[in-house]
Amino acid sequence: MSDVDITFRNENNGKEVEVTVSDDMTADAILRNLVEAGVIPNIPGTTLVFRNIQLRPGQTLAQAGVVSGDVVGIFLNTRGGQKLFSLSRALV
Repeated sequence: MSDVDITFRNENNGKEVEVTVSDDMTADAILRNLVEAGVIPNIPGTTLVFRNIQLRPGQTLAQAGVVSGDVVGIFLNTRGGQKLFSLSRALV
């Protein structure tokens, strides 16, 4: 177990935050900490992606091959819902 300096990028808005975390932290623990720190909103279905592969909830950064200097994407599960449907109907 060692500390790694990671950049987390919110892929929905491009904002980035640099964080030092332990490489034995799991993806779900990292998301929980980012929510508690106010970095991202608490949205169910939010995922971490590294090298185009989604990290599983119990997967550690070390297991995913993440090392210092890497960038990990955060994908917030946003949905258009009714407004998107109404807009698309208006465009038809």
